Amino acid sequence: MFNNNIYLEVDGIRYEGFTDIAVNSAMENFSSAFSFTTTVKKTKFGKIINDIKLGQEARVLIDNILITTGFIEEIDKEASPSSKSKTASGRDIGGDIIDSDIIQKSYNQRNFERLINLVLKDNGFSIKVINKVGILNLETKETIKTELNQKIFDFLDQYAKKLQVLLKIDKNGNLNIIREDDEVVKNMLINNYTANTNILTSRLKLSTIDRFNLVEIYSQGNNKTHTKTGISQKGRAVDPQIRSTRRKILTMDTASESKSLKALAEWNIQVRKAKGSRYTCTTLGYYSSNNTLWQANTLVDIIDYDMEVQGTFLIQGVTFNQNLQGSFTNLDIVEQGSFSVGKINNFGNSFADDLIIY
Repeated sequence: MFNNNIYLEVDGIRYEGFTDIAVNSAMENFSSAFSFTTTVKKTKFGKIINDIKLGQEARVLIDNILITTGFIEEIDKEASPSSKSKTASGRDIGGDIIDSDIIQKSYNQRNFERLINLVLKDNGFSIKVINKVGILNLETKETIKTELNQKIFDFLDQYAKKLQVLLKIDKNGNLNIIREDDEVVKNMLINNYTANTNILTSRLKLSTIDRFNLVEIYSQGNNKTHTKTGISQKGRAVDPQIRSTRRKILTMDTASESKSLKALAEWNIQVRKAKGSRYTCTTLGYYSSNNTLWQANTLVDIIDYDMEVQGTFLIQGVTFNQNLQGSFTNLDIVEQGSFSVGKINNFGNSFADDLIIY
């Protein structure tokens, strides 16, 4: 039996009775975030029954299942004549990696997993790196050098994109190297006007505003003269769904070979497509049709008559919400292959069927 209750545990003390909760994790976000709000009527002492403080270590659990581990980073208090509220929010350890500047250094390590370990150690982090992909090696001619005022995550992410992998902090605070999952699971989202319906609300949004027919990426210095020498070191990819007049040119701060730049351009096309084709929905409770918690980077079968969406798609993001109305899960869903240009078992399902001309 599922209780569908979210708990906040701070320095080993469990807190309950919050009136508004949101816990988010997504493939496109390196770090997971959480927010807990408590609201009580004003007492004669004017106190709020909550003594959470900044900097405390926190864990978020659903029915005693660990969801994320992080720190309290922000406290927001509000007051009115009839009530007071206090919101405690934070992120996992990935927030520090996103925010912090990297030390200036050059690296010779070509193995990406080992490179991540070296960078984390050099910058004071003792985080376990879990490689769920396999051996990943950067090009032998790849320039691996940090830039002034560059963030740690931005440094690592630029090489992750070239290797077409994602970096993600897991619930235990480990750094995972992952790719888009292609495992078929028995999860269903249904809106077919029958008793099987488990979708409360849904929305489909399609946009080509940030998509381009041609994406070209040049390595450092190679696009200054547009000579044959310069043009030889570039990568290009095409999105056939977009008008040929739309073109995007990007430059890299470090030197790279054309093969790596081509892979990066293809990745750029896919990610832009994912951001422009989104299906979102809300379900009751936190558990999927196979009695496990909804989770990002898993596949789901959708039958939604109202949105005219049917097929197998990828859950990109999950937000667990709890308020006075109950417990709900918001799912952010994209097409398969949105975060991969490799061997994804794509069934050809698209949100844009019959809705885009190309």
